[in-house]
Amino acid sequence: MAKKRVTYALLVLAVILLAGSAIGSTRAAITYYSDNYTAEITVSQIGVSLLENGEVVSSRNYDDNEWKMNSNNGSTVGGALLQNMLDAENGEKLALNRKYDEKLTVRNSGSIDEYVRVRVYRYWMKDGKKVTSLSPDLIDLNLVNQGVWVEGPAASAECVELFHKGILSSGEESAAFADTIRIDGKVASEARTEVDESAGTVTTVYKYDGVEFHVDVEVDAVQTHNARDAIKSAWGVDAESLGIL
Repeated sequence: MAKKRVTYALLVLAVILLAGSAIGSTRAAITYYSDNYTAEITVSQIGVSLLENGEVVSSRNYDDNEWKMNSNNGSTVGGALLQNMLDAENGEKLALNRKYDEKLTVRNSGSIDEYVRVRVYRYWMKDGKKVTSLSPDLIDLNLVNQGVWVEGPAASAECVELFHKGILSSGEESAAFADTIRIDGKVASEARTEVDESAGTVTTVYKYDGVEFHVDVEVDAVQTHNARDAIKSAWGVDAESLGIL
């Protein structure tokens, strides 16, 4: 078998517009794969899918000598999360502090076994720029099954890195790494008061007015052949010290 570049990643970006207590539109970003690890395997057998509440959001599989992409919105660059979070047809509005179902899992959609990593990013945006005055913790994506998903060293306030413990076999779906999402009501307390003495008015301005909350999920996998070196090369971590081998 010829040497193939096999490190593979799937990026799915879902954006929800938060304006007051209303939900706006969603959109998705690109899908990509990295190529910094070389090993002798049949690359045509690798594949991975991201699932939300039991439905495939986006998947990418190498088949017939090319990458093939599928998504829940027909996009060739990625799927969209949280599309069914609210009953849009009946005009449902986002309720602060309410937990919404958001079960996120990974499926090995290829025909060879693999190791899987997930990175979850949470942050706020306004007018195309990050809003650093609002904490990512106010976007409460509830992470679960810590015995299966091991937290990695790249964790920060904005990003958490999770490694699936053990091999994810071909066709197997992982335990969920998240099960609900909630926008903390504390976001409504983030405000300042503006006084216009000439007009005799006092205005309360909320920091979250017109901002977006972003939840990005990045999933990538490496094959099991020479796994220790593959994981070190692709992800920069010692798999044995993390306890994922």
